[in-house]
Amino acid sequence: MLAPPRPAPRRPGLIPTEIADALSTVLTKATEAIREHETGSRAGADIENVHQMRVATRRIRAYLKAAKPALDAAAADGLRGDLSDLAGALGEVRDLDVMIARMHSEAAALGEPDTSALEKLIGRLDADRGVARRALVQQLDDPGYQSLLAELDEAARRPPVADPWTDLAALGAAEYDKLARAHHRLARQFGGNPPDDDLHALRIWGKRARYAAELQKKTKPVAAFLEALAHFQEVLGDHQDASVLEDQLRAMVAASGDPAAAIAAGRVIEGGRRRKREARAAYPAAWKAVARAARSAYRAD
Repeated sequence: MLAPPRPAPRRPGLIPTEIADALSTVLTKATEAIREHETGSRAGADIENVHQMRVATRRIRAYLKAAKPALDAAAADGLRGDLSDLAGALGEVRDLDVMIARMHSEAAALGEPDTSALEKLIGRLDADRGVARRALVQQLDDPGYQSLLAELDEAARRPPVADPWTDLAALGAAEYDKLARAHHRLARQFGGNPPDDDLHALRIWGKRARYAAELQKKTKPVAAFLEALAHFQEVLGDHQDASVLEDQLRAMVAASGDPAAAIAAGRVIEGGRRRKREARAAYPAAWKAVARAARSAYRAD
């Protein structure tokens, strides 16, 4: 594993502001995104608004988690907790938006009679999305939402930094080390063919490493590391999307008892399994790119 950089020595009379400035920048940007996409998320006409609002809430929670060793734990955990209900409501809608859009696309590609058979199943998801959207609007109408925005504004102005001497590169290296350990553990256990759930968990570790790196100064090595992580997440994300789609289709077909829908779903599932095989084939190279970029971003002493 790569050794994290040594923390900068404490110097009397000097108060470092790097971590506070980094958090202030990312929290301000994410809070602005929440406000910018609120109206569109309420209306529901463009699903991109819910997506961007959800990304913003997830980023804030991830940044606070990544920087936790340097933060006031109670304040950081409290803010992450206060965000959880909104993040959950946005996630319910977003997951259904993605699933419905993917199924419409898959249905259109099948051709009749399978297109019509699959479209009947999608109607069940539309009803679920309606329920989730009403729950989201209730969250946004709740007075607690405005209190949350005020809390986020205050955190952006004055991030809850308890240890301003914390080295951001050390935090980033530590998160990458967790990702690398998880990868090597899977390699030892399963070789090149880890279970679906383990690949999904690895993607989450990749996200954490990426968010921690985003707090650092954007040097060329860090930028290259972020680019490699983004591709790594994309490869594993394609695999996860296909897995989720198959599970959802199987559940919907079982509930419908429709033989025609089962045939259509089977064709979609076969396409998803092909994409999963492609993602697994791309995974080793994607990981090697991450590891190579990490060696430059986090040089061992």
